[in-house]
Amino acid sequence: MGALLVGVLGAGVAAHRFWMRQLSHLTGDAEWVWTTDVLSRLHPTTGLFVAGLRLDAPPGAALLKVCGDREYVVWINGTAAACGWSRPGFRLDMYDVAHLLRQGANVLAFEVRSPTPAGGLLCALDVDGLGRNVVVSGPGLAFRDGFSLVAPGPGDGRVPVRWGSPPRFPWGYPRPVSYPRTVDEVVIDDPVRIGVEAARAMTGGGWAFELSRPVFGYLWLEFRGDGAAFLATRDEAEGGDEGAARAMAQPVPRLRGQRRWLDPEPRQIARVYVFGREAPEAVEVWPVAEELRPVAPGAVRGKYGPEQRTRWRIRIPPG
Repeated sequence: MGALLVGVLGAGVAAHRFWMRQLSHLTGDAEWVWTTDVLSRLHPTTGLFVAGLRLDAPPGAALLKVCGDREYVVWINGTAAACGWSRPGFRLDMYDVAHLLRQGANVLAFEVRSPTPAGGLLCALDVDGLGRNVVVSGPGLAFRDGFSLVAPGPGDGRVPVRWGSPPRFPWGYPRPVSYPRTVDEVVIDDPVRIGVEAARAMTGGGWAFELSRPVFGYLWLEFRGDGAAFLATRDEAEGGDEGAARAMAQPVPRLRGQRRWLDPEPRQIARVYVFGREAPEAVEVWPVAEELRPVAPGAVRGKYGPEQRTRWRIRIPPG
């Protein structure tokens, strides 16, 4: 019995070391980082981790690897390049971002969100000519609690929390998943934009934005101020039940000063409902090509196309 137990433990240790080597090969010295270790009060949490990178020439290839619990948006030189969410399962999303990097100074910003104070970000960047993991999540990143995409500077803070390198509970070893195109590459048409002047004020508060036709794509919200907001989207088949939309609405975690907010899951949208004390400036839907739906950043691939997720599983209803 003792020999069997030793054998089982030995096999477990060997498997652990194998996966450590495999993930280290992908993410190097990257650590899980986060915005706070005060986890006692339930509230949406956001943060922005920023890195600078100087290049002597535009790279021939660059691979970005990122996992964010629960949601992330990566900005490269001001462009929303990558986005995703972590449930169900944890995936290490991989993107070709060479076309977004340029000669001279570059800025990478990792926007992370969670409906609770708990979460984590793991990221690393390979650049042709410089090597693997030249930018990694850890103490080398700058931290901001406000939205700014400028290069790191003296006014930035240090990384608040370092949970450690993989594997860490609950993330384990994120499963590598390739996304051959970034957000800017899968959007194939001009955005469908609806200003607040075209929205319908709803009884009991809130605004309904109706598209002239359903569109599959990324939803952007444009805000005037920093007030709290809640969001629900509906497909044409789901109808226009405002009560159901209010019951399903989830918080929109934003950074201070953030006026444009991207939902990281592309989806079929016919109506957008926004609840809050002040109306949003506008909503936009960025269309995604039909053939790119299953591989768009933020999509979870199913047998017959993208699978819909359960957004938060956390109920913080709008007041």
